[in-house]
Order: sequence, then C-alpha cells, then structure tokens
Amino acid sequence: MKISGNTVLITGGATGIGYAMAESFLEAGNEVIICGRRKERLLQAQRQHPDFHIKVCDVADEDDRKTLVK
Repeated sequence: MKISGNTVLITGGATGIGYAMAESFLEAGNEVIICGRRKERLLQAQRQHPDFHIKVCDVADEDDRKTLVK
C-alpha cells in the first residue's frame, strides 16, 4: 500500500480524531485536504499546519457535497 504521495480528504479534519489522522497523513508526505462546518476551526488547524488545504463544507448538506466534489 502506497502511504505517501497521495491526496487525502479528511471530513471533520479540524478537530479530534480527524485532525490526528490529517496530521499523520501530512507527516507521511501526503497532500491533505480537511473540511468541516466551522471556518475558524479549519483556519486554526491550518495555522498549526500551513500545508493543510481547507474547505468549509457540511457533508450532511447535499449542495455542499456537490460543491466539494467539484
């Protein structure tokens, strides 16, 4: 299994388990995109790890999911 050089999307990646997973994937040499509902939390995570790509998105909302895929 290739564990580096991937692009990884973590929903709920600004806090908790999602954040820990995002950190691990980033440290392993991956491009990491985190998304979540709260912009300030995403920005806070990005301040800790400037290489995170962030996207405000509520995956429970169909329009947000469609926008995320685009």
